[in-house]
Amino acid sequence: MNHELIQALAVALPSLYLFLGVLYGMSFAGDREPPIQRARRALMLSTIALHACLFIVLGDASGGFPRLDVWLSFSAVCLVMVALFSLVTLLQPQPTVAAIVFIAAFLLQLTSGMFGPLRALTERGPSSVTTVMHVLTVVLASAAVMLSGLYGFLYLLLFRQMRRQTFGALFRQLPDLRQLARMTRLSALTGFLGLLLGVNVGIGMAHSRGVEGFGYTDSFVLSMFAICFHFGLIAFSKRIPGITASRASWAAVGGLTLLLGALVASALVPEASFHSLD
Repeated sequence: MNHELIQALAVALPSLYLFLGVLYGMSFAGDREPPIQRARRALMLSTIALHACLFIVLGDASGGFPRLDVWLSFSAVCLVMVALFSLVTLLQPQPTVAAIVFIAAFLLQLTSGMFGPLRALTERGPSSVTTVMHVLTVVLASAAVMLSGLYGFLYLLLFRQMRRQTFGALFRQLPDLRQLARMTRLSALTGFLGLLLGVNVGIGMAHSRGVEGFGYTDSFVLSMFAICFHFGLIAFSKRIPGITASRASWAAVGGLTLLLGALVASALVPEASFHSLD
């Protein structure tokens, strides 16, 4: 039963995220009908609930906290990203931004389903509190980094339109530059704090377990610290001379690319990370 349910959810979730992207993309055509807004909101919450059910089923199959390989972590980051964004929309609706976020969620979940296992993993996942904290904080940070990069991309897109004086549908529907810059920095701050905590908890775990060959010069650890420092600069860029909102947005997009590259590299070359020694 678990196997069939996991497969059904893995197939359905990318389609739901793509459909949400299309529904929210209707805002480009000036969609403002309240019934459509309520339907979109209901579908978004239902999709998040279904995605959470996927991990509940995986946890039940493994007898505890589900073990995340790299491809399944793409799905976890996708879930947390849309959950964080749903909290943002409670304070201020952002239908045009939502279209971009859900298209990104579609790509993440599609990648997870294409390369990750579509079966229940019988191997037990992490059980200690510190291990669970490490996993959750890194997933939260990665989701925040995703949002920061997406907001940065939209800032650059809107800024380019303003410079070219092409005031089309995108210009009318996107939040203003100040709000996009603020959300880029706020998401970067969340990512910075999450990575700082998660990576240090992971380092403490490795030392306590006596992982052979582990050190601060580990390529994966260095890349995570580099990303952490990178997004720390973005988070506090408003107070750092010379880092304009435009430069911070470029940095957010670049940092997102760096994070995705590090995750894919750890999947393709697992021996490059101390996680493979657990």
